[in-house]
Amino acid sequence: MSSYYKRALVCFMCILIAMLVCSARVITVATDTKLSEAAVKQSTKSITVALSRGEIVDCNGRSLTSNGYTAATVVLPTDYASVHLSEMLKGKELTDSINKLRQGQSVTVWGKQPATKGSWHTFFVPIRYGSLTHVLGYTDSEGHGVSGLERYYDSLLYTDEKYSISYTADPRGRMLLGMEFTVNEPKPSGEITLTVDSDIQDVTEQAMLEVERGAAVVLEAKTGKIKAVCSRPNFDPENLAQYLNDANSPLINRAVYSYNVGSVFKPVIAAAAIENGLSDYRYSCTGSVTVGDVTFKCHKISGHGELGMKEAIAQSCNTYFYTLAEYLGAEKTLNTASVFRFGQELNCNGGLVSAKGSIPSLEKLNTLPAELSNFSIGQGDLMLSPIALSTLYCAIVNNGEYRLPYLVQKTQVDGKSQVFEPSLPTVAFKKSTADTLKEYLKNALENGTGSAAFSEGISAGGKTGTAQTGWRENGRRVLNGWFCGFFEGKITDYVIVIVKEDVKSGSADCAPIFKKITENLKSFGF
Repeated sequence: MSSYYKRALVCFMCILIAMLVCSARVITVATDTKLSEAAVKQSTKSITVALSRGEIVDCNGRSLTSNGYTAATVVLPTDYASVHLSEMLKGKELTDSINKLRQGQSVTVWGKQPATKGSWHTFFVPIRYGSLTHVLGYTDSEGHGVSGLERYYDSLLYTDEKYSISYTADPRGRMLLGMEFTVNEPKPSGEITLTVDSDIQDVTEQAMLEVERGAAVVLEAKTGKIKAVCSRPNFDPENLAQYLNDANSPLINRAVYSYNVGSVFKPVIAAAAIENGLSDYRYSCTGSVTVGDVTFKCHKISGHGELGMKEAIAQSCNTYFYTLAEYLGAEKTLNTASVFRFGQELNCNGGLVSAKGSIPSLEKLNTLPAELSNFSIGQGDLMLSPIALSTLYCAIVNNGEYRLPYLVQKTQVDGKSQVFEPSLPTVAFKKSTADTLKEYLKNALENGTGSAAFSEGISAGGKTGTAQTGWRENGRRVLNGWFCGFFEGKITDYVIVIVKEDVKSGSADCAPIFKKITENLKSFGF
């Protein structure tokens, strides 16, 4: 064989080997699973529409974190997508959206849905918040809880799942023709069941609509279950920035915030007196009384005349309770107050903690007679929250016993449940004492300062309060108003505590709110 043919054969063999190597490489690339998956992954686009999160429901299983739904339509970038957009948008909004499609971007339109079929999908996303905002709290942009129940149970409620849509795109980012898109509509992860009843919550919030600053709580007297919590002013968790410098401090949950108390505290002194044999104590009110070197005045300057405990509670006579506390002494008075854990934080579970407020020391009450007088009418160093005061009125309506208020009834995640039961009862005073106080508080509605809370045909009782705050505004004293009472329902009894800031009086400002709540509770069949 000549050298020419040898060289030709060698070249041919080299070319053949090269072709075989290339063919093998092509086959490897075509059949290599990892490379194939990587190629698909690189050409897949995923659009997140909304975050998902576990649910919070009321005691009847009604959602508190899915207050309706809003439509979110995702239009994918295809040749005919502009048709879908033109059915939902107009003007500049439509023009800008079409430009986004041309650039290979999808467009999400909220609250609308096109009529024609095509490369779009509408999600129905839960509206997270409506009522009970101060208790539920809110989340950050990553979907993690920042305050309230959202924060306390973040590990239970948080999930990586999202409302999203995925599709295969060409090099320009447009959806490939003939390919299907994939939709992910996650189910909620964990679930929290509250003691709150949505109907009672709605009734309470409606009654508090005109309150600028204040709070109201409703509890089941027998169990301590919190059935409603309302703090005013409310806030929108989706627009928090606007509240940061608000003088009314809407982010504060006033239901657990401590206030000067006033005359709603007087049943503590009455209970101490009854338990210590002074139920028949009588006193003639002349409009003022001197304790040590301090003269205290009654709110009725001309005096109430002679009265017993029933009349003193009904008329909220201050001088009666000044002198009654003197007879009792500081230790017996303070001991009765301490039974209700006044001056201590109350953990209502779920991260809801009632501020401890403040209560005077026994040393101070013994050393300064005027401090005991102030204490006897709920003034001086005494500061309590609405939830803290509820324990007193629960005991009155529940045979002298109360249970700690609590908010969370059950949690559930991954098929596992944890149920929370009422605390063991604390005996505050005898049943006979509770029965007497209940009768006196009913009389206060029918014949006393609580008359604005009275409704014919409704079995209820309560006490008004008007507390000095020590603040002045434009030369006038700023007062806080209270109404604490109970409503005897068909099946169980409820305690209702209302506080309103900067009032004329508890009788004028808070008693009518109590009346609205009790009348609506009756109309709902409670």
